[in-house]
Amino acid sequence: MNNDERQAARDSTKNESSRRGGFGPPGGGGPGGRGGPFGGGSEPTKPGPRVSPEDVSPSDAPLYDPQVLRTIFIDFENKDWEAELADFNNTDVEVPATLTVDGKKYPNVGIHFRGMSSYMMVPAGSKRSLNVSLDTVDSEQRLYGYKTLNLLNAHEDDSFLSSVLYSHIARQHIPAPKANFVKVVINGESWGVYANVQQFNKEFLAENYPSSKGTRWKVSGSPGGGGGLEYIGDNAEDYKRRYEIKNDSNKAWKALIKLCKTLNETPPEKLEAALEPMLDIDGLLWFLALDNALINCDGYWIRASDYSIYLDEKGKFHILPHDMNEAFRPAMGPGLGGPGGPGGGGPGRGG
Repeated sequence: MNNDERQAARDSTKNESSRRGGFGPPGGGGPGGRGGPFGGGSEPTKPGPRVSPEDVSPSDAPLYDPQVLRTIFIDFENKDWEAELADFNNTDVEVPATLTVDGKKYPNVGIHFRGMSSYMMVPAGSKRSLNVSLDTVDSEQRLYGYKTLNLLNAHEDDSFLSSVLYSHIARQHIPAPKANFVKVVINGESWGVYANVQQFNKEFLAENYPSSKGTRWKVSGSPGGGGGLEYIGDNAEDYKRRYEIKNDSNKAWKALIKLCKTLNETPPEKLEAALEPMLDIDGLLWFLALDNALINCDGYWIRASDYSIYLDEKGKFHILPHDMNEAFRPAMGPGLGGPGGPGGGGPGRGG
């Protein structure tokens, strides 16, 4: 969409929201004028300092080098870029911008807000998480080999360390998204430090497995859980409500259902032998140990959500971390019994 088309779409979206009686995120106003998480009570923010690419020394280090604090410049066409992103939140519209990193410009990238609570619980004018797609117009455009950036605001993580520290520890044992810190400057104004977390896509698979072929699922965050690999019958439609697949495939759904059934209905003494052909058991045990020991209160063990599933081309499943931004804190999920109900006992096995 060009600017005029996007403006027309924004007007239409606002009118539709008004007819439905919709509501926006809490707070209001821009930098220096918004209230706290629910519209008042916290210290007002002020505009950040002005920064230009000429003020920054370029780096040739890898994108996720933990020892480098790189600055990412984002320039939107419109001054009301934040309102435009909010208008298109939860749509398939990407707001165009130019990215400048280490002195090089990357035109026509697409940007949208990402996250649930990290968006809804953060007032306008404050730092929200961003998803950046470098290949929106040019399918070959990459930033140091990567086509997607996840710039996270570390919502409810005052230390700012959860995602980066979890990644650093987990990657010593299993494949997990890379993460480091970056500075972000939008339309010339500094918005501070963000966690820069790798996307779970084919690039991730190519880095961590012999092949990037296969099927990926994302199990989205949900306070009630429900994505704990429970067996709920043989109808794939029932699983599609809990597991978000990339590149839909009946064969892949049948394999996932078989995994769930095996986990839930195989006697314990026969379970390892039954799982060995279809599941990376060692990787799963490391995944569960990390989820538990690092107190990932928005992950598999507590909420049966916010993790990733990969079915490789040889038919073996791998269970991987997804969001890592709510670790190292007391658990607030449905309970410590694990997915499947009180007493859990591991993936899919209720008490």
